[in-house]
Amino acid sequence: MKKILSVILILTLTSTAFLTVSADEIASQKDEVVYGILNLDGRAKDIYVVNIFEDNNIVDYGDYKKVRNMTTSEEIVQKGDRISISTSANRLYYEGVIEKQELPWDIGIEYRLDGKKMSGEELAGKSGALEIEITVDRNPKINSIFFDNYTLQIALSLDTKLANNIKSDNATVVEAGSKKQLMYTILPGQGANILVRADVKNFEADAITINGIRMNLDMIIDEGEFSDKISQLIGAIKELDNGAGGLLEGVNGLSAGMNKYVEGLKAFKNGLSELGAGVGELDQGAKSINAGLSELSDKKGPLLQGASMIQGIAFSEMNDRLSAMNLGLPPLTPENYEHILKDVAELASIKVQLDGIVQFTGGLRDYTDGVTELSLGASELAKGTSKLNSSVSELPKLANELYNGGAELNLAIKKLKEGLAEYKQGTNRLRNSTSNIDAEINNTIDEIMGSISGGGDEVVSFVSDKNTNVSSVQFVMKTDEIKVPEVDTVQKESERLSFWEKLLKLFGLHKQAI
Repeated sequence: MKKILSVILILTLTSTAFLTVSADEIASQKDEVVYGILNLDGRAKDIYVVNIFEDNNIVDYGDYKKVRNMTTSEEIVQKGDRISISTSANRLYYEGVIEKQELPWDIGIEYRLDGKKMSGEELAGKSGALEIEITVDRNPKINSIFFDNYTLQIALSLDTKLANNIKSDNATVVEAGSKKQLMYTILPGQGANILVRADVKNFEADAITINGIRMNLDMIIDEGEFSDKISQLIGAIKELDNGAGGLLEGVNGLSAGMNKYVEGLKAFKNGLSELGAGVGELDQGAKSINAGLSELSDKKGPLLQGASMIQGIAFSEMNDRLSAMNLGLPPLTPENYEHILKDVAELASIKVQLDGIVQFTGGLRDYTDGVTELSLGASELAKGTSKLNSSVSELPKLANELYNGGAELNLAIKKLKEGLAEYKQGTNRLRNSTSNIDAEINNTIDEIMGSISGGGDEVVSFVSDKNTNVSSVQFVMKTDEIKVPEVDTVQKESERLSFWEKLLKLFGLHKQAI
């Protein structure tokens, strides 16, 4: 007997489980349109859902307190949260009134007239300075997938015959006859605080409408082409940094040579200051000077060639930099750069750098020319040592001027070196800061597109989690209108008439009925 009872119990449990599994049939594919009727303060008053099917044997789920076939007269079978319909229609609509009065958005609407808060009903027919404040936030009682993925479009219409001096930030304004429509777009995952101000007289207003939809933006961004351009920019910046390094290295070498040259001039000056001690040794000193200056004059060509090379590298790097900026400027040369850059304020720093390089090259050329002339003078000096006794006091003065000129040139080269060092630091920072710019730009684009279209979560049913085959869900919400109640003139007139007047009016004999 115990074994038989055990078998019966097992069969009973198994059949019950089978019935439960069978009861949860796969829901039919559908679209949902959720309609929310809101009070004037934004709270939900009635919520009903229109379900749309393109099927003949329909299974759907939802906790509805009432359902209605909107397409045919065929019966809707409702058992608990399961709804089934057998229909011959190609497209069937049925409406279900939801028991729970909750929407994914917590919407609040406040009205203030002349600074005093009042209800929408009290506002009808009033006059004064009006403020309408609309707040939108997530309703924690509802699945956040709707708040995070749906865009809200809010439209508020005001009759310009009843309202003027209408102001509201971030509103798209559309004029339609005597109506001014203010429209707002709230992106997925974001709340809002909207303030509308107007001066009103005998105020009335149409319903505020709020639509919730998933944004599908048909935008194609060619990330490959975009990335190629960014890669070219990164490569150009790298070459600019390398060029700046080479230029700085050349100037360092020039500075080191100039230091030695100035030291030689200093020694030369000091030697000439002691010339008065022995005119007899002047002839030998003049010959040494002549030989040294001749050797320095022989190095004029390489020195000028190096300076020209530095100038060419600088202009080449600047032209590469400007070409990467796509400004449409012609190539810069020492002859035309001042004319091209003089009116471009944004490139003033580049002009200053090029001014220094051109001035340096010109100054070096003038200096070497001076050295050549000095060499010729030294030759003449050697020939005129016999006359040195009468003019010996002038030589230290000339040597001091030569030394001062060399010292000034050396100081200019040091400043150029410091400027190029700072420039090299700048190009290096630019190179490091842009090395990963292509990935950063792509991430930024993804974030912007995500904030507009939502998180990309799958479409889910607003009504029931059992509806796993939902193509789309749309929300359509609207408040009541703000209207001045109509006076029942017939009832008031009836209340004023006497019994005899009412009797005459019944037969069409009363004067008011004529």
